[in-house]
Amino acid sequence: MSRSFVAAVLVGFAAVIPALAAEVVPSAAVRAQVALEGARHAYQTAVNLQTNQFEAAWKLCRALIDAGTLTQERAAQKLRFVESEQLARQIIQSNPTAAQGHLFLAIAVGKLALFEGGKRKVAAAKEVQAEAEQAIALNPAEDAAYHVLGLWNREMVELNFFLKKFAELLYGSFPPASLAAAQANLRRAVELAPTVVSHRVELGLTLLAAGQRTEGRKQLAAALEMPETWVTDDYYKAIARRNL
Repeated sequence: MSRSFVAAVLVGFAAVIPALAAEVVPSAAVRAQVALEGARHAYQTAVNLQTNQFEAAWKLCRALIDAGTLTQERAAQKLRFVESEQLARQIIQSNPTAAQGHLFLAIAVGKLALFEGGKRKVAAAKEVQAEAEQAIALNPAEDAAYHVLGLWNREMVELNFFLKKFAELLYGSFPPASLAAAQANLRRAVELAPTVVSHRVELGLTLLAAGQRTEGRKQLAAALEMPETWVTDDYYKAIARRNL
């Protein structure tokens, strides 16, 4: 049996795992974990076989990020994000003109920044912005990169006075971040991928942060009515419910 055939079977298996899990596991959260674990192992095997390696690598990177997002144990969560960051850097090194590596590096670095102190978070934010913008430059239809830039804008605006001063030193001047830009980026993400629950939830949260409570609540309510098509949808819907 050829290695390419085995890899194709494994990647195909990863695609059907969520449906199989949905039939045998009642909890949405548990279904997501089952699906991610199976997908992660399948993509890792494909990468190890070095067949269709680029696609398997970026899908493994995505699976690691999703697994970290859904993991409640802090050390295990950080480990998944570290693994995804390392893999994203390898993807960029081997294929620098592909948007996926830059996108998932931006996401992984942003996730890891949650484990850091204030100044290190700001330093990480500079790389997050640069990698997300590079992903868009390489693929203007990359909806998740607009999502990342939306969050970057919102989080920069929400920095306290001292961290804003540190950001000025790091960037040379405080970057042109705003809640208006955050909304524009997240609306673009929704426009490009209207079925993605996380885009609409983060747009709703950003509108709330801007004081636009009616529109923000409308977006969160709309997210709750959307079908669940991805493993993290239940996670984001729980956030929406908490903020309604």
